[in-house]
Amino acid sequence: MLTPQQARQRLRRISSLNIELAESFDQLLNDLLSEGKHFLCVDKISVWLIDNIDVPKKLNCIATTESKICTSSSLGIHKYPNYFENILLGNTIAANNVATDIRTTELQSHNQTNTRAILDTVIFHNGKPQGVVSCESNIQHHIWHDEDIIYAESLADSCSRRLMAYETLKLQKQLRELAFVDTLTGLKNRRYFNERVQSAKNSQYRLQSPLSLIMIDLDHFKRINDEFGHELGDIVLKHFAKNCLGKLRLEDTLCRYGGEEFIVILPYTTEAQAGLLAERLRTSIENMSIYHEQKVVKVTASFGVAEMGLEDSIEETIKKADIAVYAAKKSGRNCVVSS
Repeated sequence: MLTPQQARQRLRRISSLNIELAESFDQLLNDLLSEGKHFLCVDKISVWLIDNIDVPKKLNCIATTESKICTSSSLGIHKYPNYFENILLGNTIAANNVATDIRTTELQSHNQTNTRAILDTVIFHNGKPQGVVSCESNIQHHIWHDEDIIYAESLADSCSRRLMAYETLKLQKQLRELAFVDTLTGLKNRRYFNERVQSAKNSQYRLQSPLSLIMIDLDHFKRINDEFGHELGDIVLKHFAKNCLGKLRLEDTLCRYGGEEFIVILPYTTEAQAGLLAERLRTSIENMSIYHEQKVVKVTASFGVAEMGLEDSIEETIKKADIAVYAAKKSGRNCVVSS
């Protein structure tokens, strides 16, 4: 049996474990809540977060040691004024009898709980109450001891740190994704291409599978900008990107390589197969009609296809695809040339 001090040390170790982006807060907090339930010997522990930390209106249940969260689990501030007053002041609520404690009687009168004893400790974020960790016991005449309260407050702090780390991880992921996205077209950018093509090359070598690239260059794009303006040029790029994405497989990657140049990474694809796909893309682009301010713009593109041999470098294959695009331009544009 652990002493209270040993239990808190164990909780600190668990809360320091590295986390990953989880599908739910339930998964994120499961180990902490299970540890708390075991030490406190309670029937259930749940985590509730305030909907708006600056203008709170309700608490929503986001994680629990029960098998699943009831989607309707929420507490409105207007129904539970005494309870919320204590929570928003940052007070711990250690109610040995839910039915008689003025801070918790509202919970039972509104049929929110059949629990006999509740120990609720506040989760803080930047000094403000963000939510509560609620420990519930169905044992009659349950008594919350000082060591229980100290432990529960440590559990709330551990949940707070885990939630803050999770938000930081999410923000880092979002920033990383933004760094790889072309803001105009929504496609991945050249920086992403450089990482993704290296990953595809590694997989190709490991699996001994084919890998091809398609380089695409919009024809006479400068003329479109000069005649119709850059606003319409941007619209053309967006339409082009949307059109091409609809023709690709999930495993294919279309990137904006620069200006009106684009490149497609095609795993498990031979040069002949890539050539057929390029022709389908060419035809679909040729058939596009872009309407803007009573103007109709037609656009075509030139394609260069190159397969990356197992011993070929990425740079060599990009160069082959680029040379093929140049050959397509010399051949009159709006065509596909394989290396």
